[in-house]
Amino acid sequence: MGDKRFFSFHSTVLFVKDVEISKKFYTEVMGEEIELDLGKNVDFKGGLAIWDGNYGREVIFGDSDSGNGDFSSKRMLELYYETEDIDRTFDILKSAGVEFVHDMIEQPRCQLTVRFLDPDGHMIEVGERMDVCVKRLANSSKSADEIADATTMPIEIVKYMLGM
Repeated sequence: MGDKRFFSFHSTVLFVKDVEISKKFYTEVMGEEIELDLGKNVDFKGGLAIWDGNYGREVIFGDSDSGNGDFSSKRMLELYYETEDIDRTFDILKSAGVEFVHDMIEQPRCQLTVRFLDPDGHMIEVGERMDVCVKRLANSSKSADEIADATTMPIEIVKYMLGM
């Protein structure tokens, strides 16, 4: 194969119990736009896809009845989204009635995040963009050096994000 790759990442597929419920969740709550809807499979423009879980089992294993209807991968898969406004995002998620894994917290790198479950138990994280995080820290009177230390980001990137 050498240096040339013969494949590239295309999308993440989630196997779901009810395509219509998940489609509504991902369009209305997460803001995904549908690129292609084939009924049992839906592709969103951002690179996420959902498949009817029983259909997926039939295609992959030849048996739609294998398993117990849990398509969540034991929550060891996380979909990651970013936002410019974590407070507004958190309010939208609360209004949508999602099941939170945890409320909004500050991660060790100072980024504010929230984790919750989709209708099939897949874990989703929404975090503030790191440039937003850096500006928030600067607005709280932290120096560029302090921000670089706290976020573990190179000082050059912190200064760039701060327009220095």
